[in-house]
Parts: sequence; C-alpha cells; structure tokens
Amino acid sequence: MKKTRSLSMITAAAVILSAAAGCGRRGYEDFVVPEQGPSTLRPISDIYIDNHYEGAAPTKEKTNRTVRSSDGLCVIECKDSYYDVTLDYEKGSPAQVGAAYGKTLLLALPDYADIVEPYLYENIRAAFTHLNGDYSGIEKRTDAFYSSLPEDYRQELDGFSDAVSGTSEGFIEDGIISRDEAVLMQFIPDALRGTACSAISANGSATATGERITARILEWELGSDNQICQAHTLVHMKNGSKSFTSLTYLGFLTILTAVNDDGVMLGELDVGSESMIQYTCENKTSYTYGMRYALENFTTARDAAEYLTENACRYPYCVNVLATDKKDALVAELLALNEEQLSSFMDELDDKEKTDLKFASAIRDSSSQLHKCYPWSDPNYICAVNAFVTNDNVTSAIQTENNLIRWNRYDKLFCGQTGLTLGHFKELMTCESTDNDLNRIRSGGLVHMLIADYSTDTMQAVLTGTDGVKDSPEFIDLGSWH
Repeated sequence: MKKTRSLSMITAAAVILSAAAGCGRRGYEDFVVPEQGPSTLRPISDIYIDNHYEGAAPTKEKTNRTVRSSDGLCVIECKDSYYDVTLDYEKGSPAQVGAAYGKTLLLALPDYADIVEPYLYENIRAAFTHLNGDYSGIEKRTDAFYSSLPEDYRQELDGFSDAVSGTSEGFIEDGIISRDEAVLMQFIPDALRGTACSAISANGSATATGERITARILEWELGSDNQICQAHTLVHMKNGSKSFTSLTYLGFLTILTAVNDDGVMLGELDVGSESMIQYTCENKTSYTYGMRYALENFTTARDAAEYLTENACRYPYCVNVLATDKKDALVAELLALNEEQLSSFMDELDDKEKTDLKFASAIRDSSSQLHKCYPWSDPNYICAVNAFVTNDNVTSAIQTENNLIRWNRYDKLFCGQTGLTLGHFKELMTCESTDNDLNRIRSGGLVHMLIADYSTDTMQAVLTGTDGVKDSPEFIDLGSWH
C-alpha cells in the first residue's frame, strides 16, 4: 500500500508542476518528493508455491483407540487427526442412536465440553455483538429450527442432547454443555451463520481417468485457539439405502460436507443474504437438515438439487449448495426469500434497482448463463464461491470483491487444464502460499478440504490442525463413501 501512496504523490506532484509551468507561474522549482519508505507490495507471482503430490498416496491413519457404546449403536475410532464414527440406524431407533453417540463421544474425548462450549459461544458472540447476557433471541431461533425438524431427527437430537448434556440449563458459559447448547450446536449455520467456502469440480473430459474430481473447501470459525480442530470427525450414517458419510465435527449431526452411498456429494456455501433482508426464523426450517434429507432420499445430484431448490424459501439464509455425482456437477442457488420477504425487499428499492435485479432460485450447470461479472472460460469445470452467479438470480445485490477475485483465481488455475491427474489437482488446490494477503483459495479459516475421486469412489481430505493452515498440507485417506 505504501508504494501506491508514493506513486499517487509523485503523480500529484507532477500534475502540480505541469499546471504551474503551463500557467506561467513559478514557485515549485525546488519541490522535493518526501521520503516514503520501502514498498510492502508483493508481485502476484510471489503468492504461489510448488507442492508435489503426483504419485504420492494420501496418508492412511491408524486407529489408536476404539470406544463403543454398550448397545453397539455407536463405534468411535480415535485416529491421529480425526475421529471415525459409525452410527448404526439399522439396529436402533433414532433416539437410541443419538443417545449412544452422546455417551460414547464423552468416552472418546473426555474434555469435550471444554472444547465445544467455548467454541459455541465464540460463534454466538460473532453473530450477536450486544447480547449483554440476554439469550432470548438465540433461544427463539433454536426452538424454531428444532420444532420444524421431522420427528425422526427430533428424536435423534433429543437422545443426543440428553446424553451429552450435564446439569446446566439454558445458555450459560460455565464449562458444562446444557441441553439447549447441545441443540444449538446443530443449527450454527442456520441460527448463527459464519461460513466462507469454495468448490470446484472437473468432469471426465478434463481428467486423466475420464472420471469426475470434486473439491470442496470449508472455511469457518476455528476458535480462538483453533480448538475445534481437535474434533474433526468422519461420520458414517449406516442406514440401508439412506446411508451417507459426513465430514464434520465430533457431536455435530448437521451437514457441512457429505457424500451418500450413491456418490451424491453436497456442501453448502454461504451467500450474504443478511445484506438483503432482516433475518427471520418464523416459518423457516434448517437448510443443513434439508441437505441431510436430500442425501438420505435421492440417488442423483440433480434430484437432490431440485429438492433443495423447491424448498429454498423455507430456509433462513441464502446459500449455494454444491451437488455432484459421477455424471453431474451442479450448484443449487437457494434464494431464501418467501413472497412477503421479497415484497418487503422490493419496496426498499428504487425503480432502477428493481429493473437491474432478477429473483429466482436456480440450479446452475455448465450451460447456465452467468452474470457478466462472473465470466467462466471452460465448461469442463464448475466453480462455486459465496455468491449467486447465474444471470437469473440476485447477483447484483450480492457482490463482494473477494468473491470476484476468488472466482477469477479458480478460472485462472483450472480452466483449460486437460488430462488432469488427482495429484496435479491437489497441487493446484494448494498452490497458494498461506503467508500473503492475496490468498483466495485457502484462508486462515480453512477447516477442511474434501476431495472426492469418482474414479475410485474414495475421499481424501486436508484437516487443519491446532497449529493452523499449512503451506504444504498432508492429505488424509478417508476411504470410500460406500
């Protein structure tokens, strides 16, 4: 920035001198440009680093310890970087499975409350800066989303929250997880928000194997001490045709990134709808549990995206949902405005703004017409950032410079790539140095990067540790989603 100011002052000085000479006036002959100090700007090329993953298999972590519930409904394998959890809904009711999970995770991580409760309140304070001890608004949101859940999900959550909670009640930051806090944990994206994500998917025409590769980056609150990075968890929901695998946090039943047994991968990306309309949870339901329902009930990415799009106005926030399978890569742009909200929003706009804006949830694929601010140069790739980008959505109302730059960075790195191997794909995803102000793909809030390889039906991930985001991260083998 200092160099920019220096150039500006030099330019200004030149203009002054030129004007003075042109007018025949004197008095600036002895002008000296002041000292400005060294520049802190760095060339764009300096942000890139060379990582080498070609031919290198991801790390398969050993199990250090295994804990089981007495009824066998929950098994937790404790590994170096994450917990591998299996929940068996084929042998128990949702309430029983939820209770088994709550009890067993306390055996796997006895300090669970010391990690999760402070993290929950940091999220609360980030969303509500002037609470002054009044949590009634948060209680209202929690109750609204809990009440809107299908019965099976409520029973599961009841079993879990009763098992994991202690003697504390309500919202009190006292080192003990209360039932209310355990329920709110599941609704952080719906009630508190705070995600910044991106994703890219390459179809078989661009890859060496002829099969799709999809990557999804989750950026979220890591906690003041990166404490939530102690709780990375791969959850296998074993439930017959409804089975899926979810990459999340220990004790979080909500969906962040998940793949079902049919290879349908879903991941949400926040879109800034709070700038559009006042938040409301009335007559709304959880979009993360909507994603879970889609994973459990649909066998294709398009069917899952269509279900979410049809229910978009029931969700509290505008979000993108990445949906991929072997055949398709889609982004469901979910406009979370019902008719009353939309009318209220339109009343605040002038005539020109009303003309410029278009309003419609959309399912975006490689053939969709994009807004002029978001050009894309290769239909073999589909990208998602924290903005709607189709021409038939509210793109004009939801723009940030960071989204545009991130979008263009993905375009530059991936578009035009052919014969792309999984190793080179990983190299592109990690080629930005984390020690610069121009990083757009991996910020300091990176929680996980999940890569789905459809040639082998397997997953691998970067899981940020308590020491933060690394330039050359280790990819962990998470096995198959089957």
